[in-house]
Amino acid sequence: MSAATPEVTPLLAGGVALRDVQQRALAVLEALAGFCDRHGLRYYLVGGTLLGALRHEGFIPWDDDIDIALPRADYQRLLALADSLPRGLRAIHPSRDADTPYPFLVVRDARSRLVIDYARPFDRGIGVDVFPIDAVPAPGPRRDVLFKAIALMRAWTMNKQQGYYPHRVAASRQLRFLLLSLASQLCPSTKIYRLYERLVARGDVACSPYVGNLYGLYGRREVVQAEVFGEGGWVRFEGIRFRAPVQAERYLESVYGDFRHLPPPAQRRSGHRIRAVALG
Repeated sequence: MSAATPEVTPLLAGGVALRDVQQRALAVLEALAGFCDRHGLRYYLVGGTLLGALRHEGFIPWDDDIDIALPRADYQRLLALADSLPRGLRAIHPSRDADTPYPFLVVRDARSRLVIDYARPFDRGIGVDVFPIDAVPAPGPRRDVLFKAIALMRAWTMNKQQGYYPHRVAASRQLRFLLLSLASQLCPSTKIYRLYERLVARGDVACSPYVGNLYGLYGRREVVQAEVFGEGGWVRFEGIRFRAPVQAERYLESVYGDFRHLPPPAQRRSGHRIRAVALG
């Protein structure tokens, strides 16, 4: 490890070891990365997975999933190939699963269970979150309008996951929250997610000076110059070589700031509220 590994609770719900969940997710990543390579699909490790690769040479010790991203055209091709994924993998996406609470692709180990404690618990399995990389306007009014629209769409989709986020809604936002809650109950998730996709998938990634994951938690911080991703480089994750942004450190600095430093102990935990887990 390149950074000191803090003590973490080794067991998840049902007494399953976190390390066993990580190893199963790694197996999904290996199979998916090989599939992408065979089909000429360009992927990159991103988010906490890339952070783990550079800071810990593997998983962030308390993390329980993996994040990758593909340029929009390759992402759409991967979706089209979902029925041809390696044996034992299953794709979850709004175009295939009406019950998914996620507007992006998840590739999971089909045998496993990993139930997230939403208002309506959802079994997402152990696996990999797969995001599209989309074109983003240059800094200015067009980008501002885009991110205001994304904030609305994210709030709308989050209302489909009521009960997951425990924080209170500020008094100044309660009316907006109630209106979005009503709208989310009247509109099927699949329609909301199609609107979200139309919003973010308009530009041509190949010609855009700025690109980013417009489904990510960090908003504008996930937007970088296209040269940061480039044609891709390589990093080691759990001793295995995987593709990554060619300027990986620059990407991580944009998203996380000083990514080399560990967060305070109270923040060293997964962002997922896991209700049940089984390796299968």
